Amino acid sequence: MKLQEHYATIETIDLARDPDFRAWILNPTPERNQFWASVKALYPYQQATIEQARLLVGGLESTWHPISETDVQASFQRLRQKQIEQQPEPKRVFFRPVLFRYAASVSLVLLAGLGWWFYNRTASPIEYKTAYGQIRTVTLPDGSVVTLNANSTLQMAVDWQTEGRRDIRLTGEAFFDVSKKPLGQRMPFVVHTGAADVVVLGTRFNVNTRRTRTQVVLQEGKVRVNVQKQPDVLMEPGDLVETTNGKSAIRRARVDADRYVAWRDNLLVLDDERLSEIVQRLNDEYGLTVSISNKKLLNERFSATVQANRPELVLRMLSAAFHLKITKKENQIELSQLQQ
Repeated sequence: MKLQEHYATIETIDLARDPDFRAWILNPTPERNQFWASVKALYPYQQATIEQARLLVGGLESTWHPISETDVQASFQRLRQKQIEQQPEPKRVFFRPVLFRYAASVSLVLLAGLGWWFYNRTASPIEYKTAYGQIRTVTLPDGSVVTLNANSTLQMAVDWQTEGRRDIRLTGEAFFDVSKKPLGQRMPFVVHTGAADVVVLGTRFNVNTRRTRTQVVLQEGKVRVNVQKQPDVLMEPGDLVETTNGKSAIRRARVDADRYVAWRDNLLVLDDERLSEIVQRLNDEYGLTVSISNKKLLNERFSATVQANRPELVLRMLSAAFHLKITKKENQIELSQLQQ
């Protein structure tokens, strides 16, 4: 068995994979109980991590009997291999000063005219949709690959890319790996949302249009953002730009881009998120109507990483962390404070 120091800074997902920890959860003995009691005493700040990992191991065990380290690794490898098989190898683009004008660029252009033009095409659009909890990968005619998150819709015209541009209408969330056209054949790739138009010539980025905002996270490439009445913003990989319907102001931040696209690997990553944001995600992505009776808790923050197809684990973790009772009736879920 490892020394207690090994668990001083361990994170939830790594603790759930730890063979000694799983052995304690699945087959407790007096010796194991004593060891983990000493870990809790030495590192009280790890109490929430231990509880979350305990719930995660319990949830996995109820689905797969038994689960081993090899099983966990194989599962994650299968998920990664599936993603690799479904999309082409990302192409890295190297820019030279003399060719800078050809660099990939993204513009958030708040122009109603483009949206009007797209929606008033004479032919009925081609539509791709995902249900709650579903992820779908679509390869477009130009070779671009779009991965749709749950409860999302992508529309494109029947005569797509015949008029010198490639227009997409997105509702929900999607990751775009845009095919780069040869020099002289490039045409804008435009993603229309409720708040902005995202124009790109070839890069990898995530767009989230849920509710009234448009959020763009750049994973690869160099992009320029233009928002009405705002100076241009040159985005680098790891940048986040966000704007809201009807407003010209934008928010820019440095983020871990991989966290924002973890859903493509069937992972739900909550990184210091407010409970109000978690409730919205459960509503938007899983079709659950979740309410918290104690409104003061909505500003509390919570972190966890679970498999995206197990939203019930998030509810159980919230229940354990904030002492909440779960009352469920079909898709209606209420989290109420337990009596002390």
